[in-house]
Formats: sequence, C-alpha cells, structure tokens
Amino acid sequence: MKEIEISRIIIEQYHSKLLGCLDNDVVVVGAGSAGLTAAYYLAKNGVKTTVLEKRLSTGGGIWGGAAGYNIIVVEDKGLLDQIGVATQKKGNLYTADAVEFATALGYKAKKAGAEIFTLIEAEDIILQEDCIKGVVVNSTNIRASG
Repeated sequence: MKEIEISRIIIEQYHSKLLGCLDNDVVVVGAGSAGLTAAYYLAKNGVKTTVLEKRLSTGGGIWGGAAGYNIIVVEDKGLLDQIGVATQKKGNLYTADAVEFATALGYKAKKAGAEIFTLIEAEDIILQEDCIKGVVVNSTNIRASG
C-alpha cells in the first residue's frame, strides 16, 4: 500500500535527521526572528546548529509585523540584503514585508546548515561544572496532553 510506504519514508527521514542532531555545537531555543537570525549566522560560519521551536511554524511574532500589520521597520538592512529581502528606504529607516522576511530567514537558516525542528520544546538544560552540556526536550503534543 502506497500510504504505508509514504509513512515509512517520513518516519525514517525524521528520525534520521533527529539522530544526526543529538550532538551539536549550539542549540537555539525558539525559531522567532532572533533565534533564526542567530541560527543563520552560526550555521553560515560552520557551527553545527539545531533550532527547537515549540510551535508548528517558525517566525514567531514577526508574521504580524508591527501592530498586526505585515510590515517591519529596521535601522540597518544588512541582514535583509544578505537574505534577499526587498526593502524601501523611509528617511533613516527601511521597511520590508514581514511575511517575506519570515520565510526568507527560515529558508536561509536552513540552507546555511541549521536543522530546525518544530513541535519540540526545551524543558530543561543539563549543567556540568557551570557549563551547559545539553538540553532536555519534549514533544509539544505531550505537554498539551498533560
């Protein structure tokens, strides 16, 4: 049955990706604009980076822009230029489409080498000698059921 083959491929690919991320240089908690920006720069510079997002989608609140309007305003458009987001100059500021920014940032972080997992949340950290050595994770679905 084709559906079984499809399900098998999805499960195998996901678990393979997850197993490949058990050992990281950096784990970023949260795939909002700050988390994805950090992941993009880290991965771009060869740092093995995994991003954990408890929600189904990445981008956090950036989708709504300011006050629910899909426009963002920045002083420095350097990151936007790097990831290919169109800007318009307004005085000393730059505006951009929030949806374009959210999608471009997630895409560029992934293409730079960051692995991104949704519906997984960080529950705790593992400390050894005052240094973070790991992250305890759980499925968001499990927390919701409790």
